Amino acid sequence: MKDDFLGTFIGSQPRSKVLRVFIFNQNEPLTIQLAAKRAAVSVASAEKEIKILEKLGVLKRGRLVIKLSNGSRREVKGKQKIATWIIDQDFKHLRAISGFVHEVSPIRFDTIVGALRKSGKVSAVILSGAFMGDDSRPADLVVALDTVNERRLENTIRKLEPTFGREIRYAAFTTPEFRYRLTIQDKLIRDTLDFPHVVLFDKTRML
Repeated sequence: MKDDFLGTFIGSQPRSKVLRVFIFNQNEPLTIQLAAKRAAVSVASAEKEIKILEKLGVLKRGRLVIKLSNGSRREVKGKQKIATWIIDQDFKHLRAISGFVHEVSPIRFDTIVGALRKSGKVSAVILSGAFMGDDSRPADLVVALDTVNERRLENTIRKLEPTFGREIRYAAFTTPEFRYRLTIQDKLIRDTLDFPHVVLFDKTRML
């Protein structure tokens, strides 16, 4: 990954990627396989780095959490066959390391627009949800394009995910549909714009 200062500073690209995944998903217990997928590293590398981070006190064993149909989450009780790890909130340097990881993220938000342009002619891009530290919002990324190519857009966003160390929830609309939803004060749009958000791109000044 280009310009990954964190990886260079730590001396291990896989460790920087795995650490970034856990820092950006502090409340979510992750298996080795899921951490490897989100960090875009091999399972063997993820396992090695997780054990090192656990030994350093950054991570601790977690408990599986299942998502219910109503959107709430419930911790699985009893003995678990699948091991998970999570950030140890009692780690004395957590605040410092979390701030550092966010500060040296190799991709600044405005480069997201450049990546999305590979999916089509972009007219608007809004950051919300997890990018603003609020997972209760309906989407992390709202995109309007002249023509929506779902497959191409999906591939573009999935390629961005390892950089931010988490799944990116997104909503995509054609430009006319997006403009219409703005006019009728669509719930998803309202739940995005009425709360902390960042307009990265607004080609026709709709926002």
